[in-house]
Amino acid sequence: MKKRLLIVEDEAITALDLKYSLEELGYEIVDTVDTGQDAINTAAETVPDIVLMDIKLKGDMEGIEAAEIISELRIPIVYLTANTDTNTFEKSNVKGSYGFISKPYDINKLDKTLQITIKRAELEADKLNDASGFK
Repeated sequence: MKKRLLIVEDEAITALDLKYSLEELGYEIVDTVDTGQDAINTAAETVPDIVLMDIKLKGDMEGIEAAEIISELRIPIVYLTANTDTNTFEKSNVKGSYGFISKPYDINKLDKTLQITIKRAELEADKLNDASGFK
């Protein structure tokens, strides 16, 4: 089964490049959005396996703020950003954050990070199910 990704990216060309590159690798892209509020709404509606999140977005909300809200849905976040300073990294390292990839990105490194994220999320879901008695 294809893993489903939501791309949150304010640069249309980058979003389109990501979409096509990730589809070639076998991922299903549920949508591409460019604002934090659209990211929250789309994540809640589509419940993707992973949200690929830029930090600088259109509108009033940055990616870190949107990611904090989305993480409450237990959807893993992988940041893909040009903002690689220490302060930004530390702010992005919140619950739900599974990775931090710098732009320009290497699609193979991104793919590996997504694969690790998928496995980690599956293991965490299994632990939650075991702890609650559900199988």
